[in-house]
Amino acid sequence: GDDLNYPEEIEYMKRKIDVLQYRLMIKDEHILNSKKSEEDLRTRVAELDKAFDDEAVRCRENTGEMSRQYREMQESFNETIEVLQKQVSQAKQEIESVTKEIERVRIEKDEIIRQKDLEIASLSSKMETMAFEFADMLKETLDKMSQRIEVTHNSWDRDPTKPPLTNRLKEFSLQDEPQD
Repeated sequence: GDDLNYPEEIEYMKRKIDVLQYRLMIKDEHILNSKKSEEDLRTRVAELDKAFDDEAVRCRENTGEMSRQYREMQESFNETIEVLQKQVSQAKQEIESVTKEIERVRIEKDEIIRQKDLEIASLSSKMETMAFEFADMLKETLDKMSQRIEVTHNSWDRDPTKPPLTNRLKEFSLQDEPQD
């Protein structure tokens, strides 16, 4: 063992150095590529951050504009609702007023009808009373005339100078009777 072959060992070490230098070179190249990739990623991240910031600004602007439009629309709707509520309230008052007027007119009409019914009943009663009174008067008149005719008849029949009452009444007859 102690026989070391230095030239081989040197050659072996030189090759090992070459391999290690090659590996270092590859590692350096890899580090450079990684640093470049890292720098590219940092640039990309910075660009994305700027894009996000720009988008956030645009978003705030859009949100502000949308909020303004929403407030305007809300105010417009509230005004429209208020106008419509006033119209509904006014219409309800008009309906209530018309309903009261209809009720008042109905009550007046019912009272007029009641008064007219009472007047009709009163006049009917008066007419009935007058008809009975007239019938009584006619009967009295008939009775008196019958008595007078009988008295007159009796007095005519007693007077020999005058024709009997029946003959005298024939003179007033409306029919043409044959003469005896």
